[in-house]
Amino acid sequence: MKNQEKAEYQFQEVLPDANKAWDKLHHRFQDDNLIPEQESVIRRRRQGFLLRIAAGLLLLICSATVLYLAVNHPKAKMEMVQINTSNESNTLIKTLVDGSIVYISKNSLFSFPERFIAGQRNVELDGEAFFDISPDAAKPFIIDTKDVKVEVVGTAFNIRANDGNGFELKVTRGKVKVSLKERPSQSEMVSAGEKIIVDRENLSKSKLNSSDYPSWYRSKMHFKDESLSNILKVLNRNFNTTFAMPGHSVGSRKLTVTFEGESAETMTELICLSLNLKSQVVNDSIVLSGNSAEGRKN
Repeated sequence: MKNQEKAEYQFQEVLPDANKAWDKLHHRFQDDNLIPEQESVIRRRRQGFLLRIAAGLLLLICSATVLYLAVNHPKAKMEMVQINTSNESNTLIKTLVDGSIVYISKNSLFSFPERFIAGQRNVELDGEAFFDISPDAAKPFIIDTKDVKVEVVGTAFNIRANDGNGFELKVTRGKVKVSLKERPSQSEMVSAGEKIIVDRENLSKSKLNSSDYPSWYRSKMHFKDESLSNILKVLNRNFNTTFAMPGHSVGSRKLTVTFEGESAETMTELICLSLNLKSQVVNDSIVLSGNSAEGRKN
């Protein structure tokens, strides 16, 4: 019995200690730099996390910069179309992309963008023009002259702002805000039936007389390379005409034409001859359509 216990004791003594063996192996690997220290691992993980954050912030800043430059790039603001009526004896009529109609008098320079950028509708005028502005509360319509800034939402008014000959504005519909460019704090709200001038570098407002209401822009109306739909809209707004708005295929046709006191019948005949259209009266409206002979030919 004693011999058996002694043998078991001796067997236990020679059994290897597994924990000590692993510890010894671990220390050996560390000494040989085969196992990275824990601090180095943590440090590298922290550095990687910070680098990812920095890369994300850099990408966000670059995206914001590109967007800002796309909207506010000087070229985007300076690409203006100019209409110069120094050689015109008629009122040149232009319908803008937002549907606003501008009646430009002779010896005037009107500048406008082909499209309005987000949040604003800015144009420039040197001379005289009558404006019929499409309402859009989110995009005020702003007219810059040499000395005065005019801001509107939806209204109709006449501006005369000839370089060196003063400024005058007459409102026939709605309200207009007028501000001096050199002194923006000096501004006036001008309502329908009122006019405002710049007198000795000050704004002076008064009531319109019956003879003050502008009518010059209707006397001789000239359309240059304008779509038929835009022309008919102007005619219906200013004369006793009832043209129905045509479909896109007919309404998008371009026309250069001048009207001066013609009757509705004469206007209709001139348009049909110019664009090879036919007309008929339906429910008191003049309806223009493509010529059937042209349709068979095509």
